[in-house]
Amino acid sequence: MTQSIEVVIPVHDPARPVARGIASVLDQRAALAARGVDVHVTVVLHNLAADSLSGPGFQTGVDGVTYLSHSDGVASPAGPRNYALGRSGAAYLSFLDSDDYLEPGSLLAWWEVAEAHTAAAVIAPLRTPAGNILPSPRIRPSKPLVLHPLRDGLAYRSVPYGLLRRESLLALGFGYTEGVPTGEDIEPTLRLWFRSGAICYPYGAPAYRQTDDSGPARVTSSIRPLQQEFAWLEHLLAADWLQQGSTAERRAIAHKILRVHGIGALLRRADAPDSPGRAPLWDLGESLYWRGLAARVLSLAGGSIPSISRRDATLIQAAGSAGDLRQLRVLAAEYRASGRSGELLTPRMLDSLSGDSIIRHYVSERLRAATGVFRAPPAAP
Repeated sequence: MTQSIEVVIPVHDPARPVARGIASVLDQRAALAARGVDVHVTVVLHNLAADSLSGPGFQTGVDGVTYLSHSDGVASPAGPRNYALGRSGAAYLSFLDSDDYLEPGSLLAWWEVAEAHTAAAVIAPLRTPAGNILPSPRIRPSKPLVLHPLRDGLAYRSVPYGLLRRESLLALGFGYTEGVPTGEDIEPTLRLWFRSGAICYPYGAPAYRQTDDSGPARVTSSIRPLQQEFAWLEHLLAADWLQQGSTAERRAIAHKILRVHGIGALLRRADAPDSPGRAPLWDLGESLYWRGLAARVLSLAGGSIPSISRRDATLIQAAGSAGDLRQLRVLAAEYRASGRSGELLTPRMLDSLSGDSIIRHYVSERLRAATGVFRAPPAAP
């Protein structure tokens, strides 16, 4: 074989459908072998006892599958992913969550694009649990062969699902952020998109398939205090590559942080039911932390984000003065009732047509649909 792909699957719960993910990779071996590509699966048993392999989700003695153990006592996939990366000798890596799987033909399609353009990474089409292809990142309707970090909105894809060239990862010093409960992939993924080399999207290729089979125990499903939820942001804001980036890069990333992660965090708390006997979802302490977080992200952007919508800007600022959950819920209701003008227009009218504005995004969405940017084969059964 002249090429190799290693698919890494960290698993922390033996009840996860790991066998399905493994099979989705091994079923592609013959097609790849015909092109001179060897495919191997590495399953990392994360904080699991050695007898976990006797569970129904694991098949030992299967050719092309290796099991490793990694114990760090941390409920985050960062450790096992980094462990597998450090041991790998493959030309390409692909990281697969234990409850997800790859659609037939995906690895070959992604590999062909990676080879054709000497890509540092190929961003996978991502099929959601609902069965649709996620329209992200914000790729131009012209379907460029090599993506541009700003013009193709790469900041809007925060996880590196797809195919990653190992030598590019090593040259970048790529590693998932350890010691944070969530968001371990955000800083390294952004660095990969913005600083590694050619990034491509395999138009019309089979997808990475997400599922909702993980149940309520999934690490990212609970609402933590803001300081824990945004622990990953400390690593991002301290990253030299970002601090030394252009104003346009820092604004694009800051906008995405506030619009997706920030607004999302506020609305989740406003929508959540009261939890008697638990720490409040929102109080003066959370409000104060939010105020500081928003100020730091705005500072990253050079003090302003011209393309931010009116309703986003209003909620981001007002949440810093909301002293309890009731006040936050009022703000969330006003946010949702702001109408199309609040959603589409920016605080300064002249900025409403700027490159990262919502209006430009919606126009591009229609054009993307017309040109088939996110068209993919039907979902596998």
